[in-house]
Amino acid sequence: MMIGKLLRSPAREYNDAEKGRVHDNEVEGVAYSYSFFHFIFCLASLYVMMTLTSWYKPDSDLTHLNANMASVWVKIISSWLCVGLYGWTLVAPALFPDREF
Repeated sequence: MMIGKLLRSPAREYNDAEKGRVHDNEVEGVAYSYSFFHFIFCLASLYVMMTLTSWYKPDSDLTHLNANMASVWVKIISSWLCVGLYGWTLVAPALFPDREF
């Protein structure tokens, strides 16, 4: 019974797509590459790290960090927002077990 639901005919899936319902159960495979996703996500994380630490333009003089207090606060707030968002992704499934994240 369950195998019949998983193995749908292509005509049935085409009719469901015409009605606006698409069922992707990922039994045979996924439509994307896990390794490519993680590679791009790693590059994005490195880019954020680079911009927050001014790694793209290194300077041994630390006075440029305090040159503009607005930029310092933007870096502090964005760093804490990232930490808070990451913490929420860890805690939210435990706090709300009935929801699907």
